[in-house]
Amino acid sequence: MSNIGEKIKSLRSDIGVTQLQLGEYAGCSGQVISNIERGYTNPSAQVLIKIAEFFHVPSDYLLGKSKSQWIALDPETMKPYIDVRISELLAQGGLSPEQLSETADIPQEELSGILAGSVTPNIDILAKIAKALNTSMDFLIGSVPYSEMISSEEEEDIIRYYRGMSKRGKRLFMGALENLKDK
Repeated sequence: MSNIGEKIKSLRSDIGVTQLQLGEYAGCSGQVISNIERGYTNPSAQVLIKIAEFFHVPSDYLLGKSKSQWIALDPETMKPYIDVRISELLAQGGLSPEQLSETADIPQEELSGILAGSVTPNIDILAKIAKALNTSMDFLIGSVPYSEMISSEEEEDIIRYYRGMSKRGKRLFMGALENLKDK
């Protein structure tokens, strides 16, 4: 599937939910869902979060940034704090808001509003910020607690395999990784 609208329509059709029902859950109208599915508009970050939550998939999957439909944590337990997470990543990377504005090609005034928590970025802006900060949109919206982005199917396979291991197996695996790192 090539776009967010097609993925949402497919997920919605698979479980027999109407556009109106999805819209009610996401806090918008059925017409907005229809427009998203037909590619006329993109959802706001808030609507994207609710749609991803409804289908229990990462927002990065809906956006085509990830092939994985699997979420490790229940999004209900995580609260999105876009402004806080962006500020933390700026501090960790030693970047100024001005540098992020330039790198992400976002107007400084808009970024200032996002960092102040008074502006909610749309998904296009959120994607630019995530790319500039080398993180996932799921981290920025609070769906996952890890800022590191899985960049290949191999990394995703390793993580899935690790999560299926016993506690002892995980300890042995981590010890082997430490030994490999030192070589």
